[in-house]
Amino acid sequence: MNYLFDPEFLTTKTLATQKSLAKNQPDVDFTEFAASVIYKRLKSNIQRYRVYGVYWWAVKDVLARLDYDMGDEKDEELASVYRGSNDAETLVAADTFYLDMSNKVTIDNVRWTPDNRKPEYVLYDADMEERNSITDSSFVD
Repeated sequence: MNYLFDPEFLTTKTLATQKSLAKNQPDVDFTEFAASVIYKRLKSNIQRYRVYGVYWWAVKDVLARLDYDMGDEKDEELASVYRGSNDAETLVAADTFYLDMSNKVTIDNVRWTPDNRKPEYVLYDADMEERNSITDSSFVD
């Protein structure tokens, strides 16, 4: 499994999702809206970051650039592979992956196999794990 979406599929899915939001909320920026949904999901249970699996680092990057306090830890190599061609596509890919995986893995799963030729990837974000061990109040709106 490589967990990558076909670029054409991702572009089509992103455009359809953007169109749906624009129809229901015409004055809302899609990327900001999608980021806020993901952030709220994380606020309700920080461990959910793990379900984003190999997409986590790209999601974290988008959230951080939109001024969400996400901490400084990064995995630029993984983030450069598991992302869309823009922030909207990145969030759609990550959310599609999240929704699929949330039916297949438990929230404590940290092991992913992005490439069958390599060993498992263990997702560990110290920024998120530290927040998990403190309280939900470590998130700043």
